[in-house]
Amino acid sequence: MTPRLIPAALLGAALALPAQADWRGQYRELGFGVIPVETQTEATASFREFIPYASEKLGVPVKLFTASDFIGVNNALIARQIHFAWTSPSAMAGSILECGCVEPIVTATDKDGNLGYNSVLIVRADSPYRTLEDLKGRTVARTEPNSQSGFLVPTVEFAKRGTPVDRYFVSPLSGGHTQSVLGVLNGTYDAAFTWTTKGDGYGQIRTMIDKGMLRRDQIRVVWESAVVPAPPIIVHKDTPAALKAELVRFFTGLHRDRPDLARAVAHGETQGFVPIDLSYYESTIEARRMLRDARRRGG
Repeated sequence: MTPRLIPAALLGAALALPAQADWRGQYRELGFGVIPVETQTEATASFREFIPYASEKLGVPVKLFTASDFIGVNNALIARQIHFAWTSPSAMAGSILECGCVEPIVTATDKDGNLGYNSVLIVRADSPYRTLEDLKGRTVARTEPNSQSGFLVPTVEFAKRGTPVDRYFVSPLSGGHTQSVLGVLNGTYDAAFTWTTKGDGYGQIRTMIDKGMLRRDQIRVVWESAVVPAPPIIVHKDTPAALKAELVRFFTGLHRDRPDLARAVAHGETQGFVPIDLSYYESTIEARRMLRDARRRGG
């Protein structure tokens, strides 16, 4: 995966489609689903200004949809209860393997304009744990099965290392990234997997710092993955081309017109959204396929 992938040809093709099309006659309002980086109440607050702005720019009312887990957002999109969603790459890959009915359209760059983020394993800064070996047999939380950084990446990568997460550690599921980080802070977990970008520009750590829920000096990173694909905004594959193009146009212009709202959607510092296609997520889809096949074999 290229760390900086700006598919200009895809953007040009999207912008070449007519902005005003008859999709508004078919969709009198649009539902926008977001993944649970925060609690549902906090997510609603974070998008308070974005929703009326999106409604104005898209020309139809936009309604925010939140769910308690990643797959809840995807299932709402698959059932056409919503029309676009910011979701986990792993949850998207799972839906693609199950139904092939969703596709990515844009993703956010980091504060330096690069694509991708890292899964990280954090401990309390005042803990004695400094290496993976220090944590052997300790309680190390993953989030939930449809999280890329909190479940898929550590599960696959640690299996490749010969230290499977569920055997090398005691590895409960926390239910979400906020729960994981708070669990480390309050001592429920010795360590937990979560996600961040270079310099904590956006991601779970940045979100919690900005909300006063975390000081960066309270945690220490003891393991970091290679860069993995960033969370996509996805649509149903049956979405009219004109509506897809309108959404691409809206998101790619968001940082230019309202950088504060681009930051809210990305959950931190970003140089903006860029068009993306399924090829960017091949590694995530393959990892989900490997995990699915291993489970079917009982591995």
